[in-house]
Amino acid sequence: MGAKYALYENPNPKGDGKKQPLHARIVPKGTVRTQEIAEEIADSSGYSTGTTKGMLDALAKIISRNLRQGYTVELDDLGSFSLSLKCRPVMDKKELRSWSVHFGNIHFRGCKRLKNQLKALDLERDTDARATSYSPEQRKGRMLMALKEKEYYTAAQYMRLNECNRNTAIRDLKELIEIGKIKKLGYGKAVLYVPVNTNQP
Repeated sequence: MGAKYALYENPNPKGDGKKQPLHARIVPKGTVRTQEIAEEIADSSGYSTGTTKGMLDALAKIISRNLRQGYTVELDDLGSFSLSLKCRPVMDKKELRSWSVHFGNIHFRGCKRLKNQLKALDLERDTDARATSYSPEQRKGRMLMALKEKEYYTAAQYMRLNECNRNTAIRDLKELIEIGKIKKLGYGKAVLYVPVNTNQP
């Protein structure tokens, strides 16, 4: 089964209510984590799941160490990792000291072979998803911001906040739970989604 896509409308930068062009984006099915990757590698090799997971954990630490030392890390048939920095804008380099330069982000650039492997995507339109003004990351970010002012959210409230259907809302909420941003309280129709640092029992 191939990947699914849906059409999204970018937020209107002018805020004048005019409809914006639609763009196709992948509909995330979830997150594949280290344990699952280790199991897949173990199934196709002679190594145990524990051994492959240990190797993946070691790889992550080695990448981190080399990035901290200023190297670009390139993995054959995968791509390269590099760091970006952030600092306040200045006109003269004398205005900036090293203590005011900070870590910005990690960037991954896929290699040519990986890109070629992905060119022949087996894509299918997600008929359950309708055009929305927000990308998946924007939807989840909007809820996390809203939870700073509100103790909990329901799936229905998430749908209204982000103008999305129930399937999309449940998928987004599940991903937020998986990465430890929120947790689920209750069962059935009484489910509430709260931040992980909530004081509720």
